[in-house]
Amino acid sequence: MEQREQRTSARIVVVDPDLGAQCDRAEHHLLAPLAGSTRGTRDHALFTDGLAAFRRIRTALAEAVARGPRVWTPNGRWEHEGLRIAEIPPRETDVLYALLRELSAALVSPPDAPDHSGVVAALRDTTPSAGPGTDTAVGLVGTLARVLALVDLAADADTATLFAALEAADGEDVRLTHTQEDAWQRLAHRVTMLLTESEPLHRFLY
Repeated sequence: MEQREQRTSARIVVVDPDLGAQCDRAEHHLLAPLAGSTRGTRDHALFTDGLAAFRRIRTALAEAVARGPRVWTPNGRWEHEGLRIAEIPPRETDVLYALLRELSAALVSPPDAPDHSGVVAALRDTTPSAGPGTDTAVGLVGTLARVLALVDLAADADTATLFAALEAADGEDVRLTHTQEDAWQRLAHRVTMLLTESEPLHRFLY
């Protein structure tokens, strides 16, 4: 059972300053205010559990970057910074998906609908109103969704190829083969679109 948990916890991630900025925004402007809300909501435990899970995920990402290995292009000239295997147990992302469902439902709730759980009121009270330079509730919940998508990438042939390359390195630096580099290019395209919500401008591509 423990081995199965370890296998499902290990996942390919791409950690970079843009992801860090998204994490900062979600944590400091959405999750921390919700967890610190004094409003007595039925789902307040989900707020505090979500913040704790989010912080553990951030720790796991930092540990993955520090642990390595460094990953290089086939010619050895360029480093694919932040391409790592991170240990993120599914229970952590499950808590955040549950919270995201509650917050998403609150966003589309009609103004006159009963707010039995208190989530709508808590979200309204802890996030600023729309205005120049402000983070709206819609924007912040979208940021949380984006971060979750980035740390829990859907598995496909490209993630499997890169996972195998990093795992086989056993901590040593990796120089990708041309086939693995092609997998990276496709993954980088996916990650860039998630980060920017737009077509990539070669953010990670060489």
